[in-house]
Amino acid sequence: MSEHKLTRKISLRRFEHRHQYRRIAGLIYCLVLTVVLISCNEQSDTSLRIGSGVWPGYEPLYLARSLGYYEESQVNLIEMISASEVMQALRNGLLEGAALTLDEVLTLVQDGVELRIILVMDYSLGADVLLVKPDILELDQLIGKRVAVENTAVGAIILDSALSEAGLSASDIEIVSCTHDEHLGCYSSVSAVVTFEPVTTELLKQGGRQLYDSSKMPGRIVDVLAVSPQVITAQAATLDTLLDGYFKARRYLELPPEDAAMRMAPRQGLTPEEVLASYEGMRLPDLLENHQLLEGNISPLHIRANELATFM
Repeated sequence: MSEHKLTRKISLRRFEHRHQYRRIAGLIYCLVLTVVLISCNEQSDTSLRIGSGVWPGYEPLYLARSLGYYEESQVNLIEMISASEVMQALRNGLLEGAALTLDEVLTLVQDGVELRIILVMDYSLGADVLLVKPDILELDQLIGKRVAVENTAVGAIILDSALSEAGLSASDIEIVSCTHDEHLGCYSSVSAVVTFEPVTTELLKQGGRQLYDSSKMPGRIVDVLAVSPQVITAQAATLDTLLDGYFKARRYLELPPEDAAMRMAPRQGLTPEEVLASYEGMRLPDLLENHQLLEGNISPLHIRANELATFM
């Protein structure tokens, strides 16, 4: 089936010409060349506001806050209910940065929001899933059924791949646009939903069946931390603190993880055991891998951005 047809079907923003894809990826390529930033003398008096929704891959930021790594700093983590809300806050200048999927960053750049990627937070390797009602046993049983999916490229990628595996097209199903914070409610009126944690665990408890996940497409779904280029110089010291706290928390999570899981559980709405299980479907690049992903004339992330922009 045509990926572009599916993308149009769920009302994703479509770029008009191929040179625009390269322009977007080129803008995204203006990355911080090292993950640990070099502090400048000039420092803003305002706080560094970083927004995010609820997703295990973003949780090391909040674990860092819980562990006190951001005390006495200007790092201000803003918790929001959905990626759509985070993106709108960036458009309105209410945030200096955000944790988002790479496709969401590309969309914002297309909208004229200047952003620079300073961190690759995670790769989804099974954490994004297609869940169905208990009576649906095979993907081809989705014909004629209502499927809820968030209006993002990630949702399109998962759904397109699942439909392709079943030999179906977008015209074979009824697509229902539904943001992540609405997935629990949407599930009652649809036959399937493309979703991720912490919703996945709750729907599995309700009898949902997992028929497809992002492990079938390793490396295609990437979460990143992006900031306004102005803060890279004006608030470099605060960015140092932000990233240093993140990597400290990530290492803390690799220790005997019981305390980390207990700290993360309330925000995720999961038990500590469920929090740890949620990381089985993703990979969090360490500092060395981040350098490898972000550096070079044509960095690996730049290549991925080009591929994703073409899909969009």
